[in-house]
Amino acid sequence: MAERNICMSTLAATPGQRLALAVRRADGEVLLPAGTELEVEHLRHLIQRGIDCIHVAQEETRDAEQIERDVAAAAARVAHLFRCPGSAAREELAEAVADYRRRAAS
Repeated sequence: MAERNICMSTLAATPGQRLALAVRRADGEVLLPAGTELEVEHLRHLIQRGIDCIHVAQEETRDAEQIERDVAAAAARVAHLFRCPGSAAREELAEAVADYRRRAAS
């Protein structure tokens, strides 16, 4: 079964979810490795350490058409946010945000 990587608030995470990516401190040290099944204590410690979001694995339930619609909707939202002309730096930021949103939606 296919899985997708979901970035979510640590406060919204629930015990039993599995980490898709390792949780690291600011200096790069691993707090919890990828694949860890979250327990209440894990979540409590992450929240206490100020970890705002984590990446969890979630079963992919969307079909290819829905994924395509989600990616298109994400691109449209970013285009709306950056609809006014701006500097080269603004355009670069817009492209970085669009790329992030495309990857998150797919």
